[in-house]
Amino acid sequence: MTLHTPARPPHLPQSLAHTDSDSADRPTYIFEALLAGPVSQPITVPGWTVRAWPVARLGDATLEVRADGLRDSLADLHAALRDAGISALGPVRARHH
Repeated sequence: MTLHTPARPPHLPQSLAHTDSDSADRPTYIFEALLAGPVSQPITVPGWTVRAWPVARLGDATLEVRADGLRDSLADLHAALRDAGISALGPVRARHH
């Protein structure tokens, strides 16, 4: 019998693709959010790579974000989101690779 191990848990979106070893230690944050504009507009958070899904129970979208640089703490993320006019809702989950 062949066992199949999924590449990611089925309840989480596929992680951002990174190949350098420095980024492998950075967490990816997943959370629902209220956006500053329509979900159809690109979501830009300076210093962070953002993926968005227009599916959320509490807000406008579910976001998956990872720091582009060294500032990757949850406090850094909240400051960057606030500056971009985005409000995180509910728990912000960190996933380490």
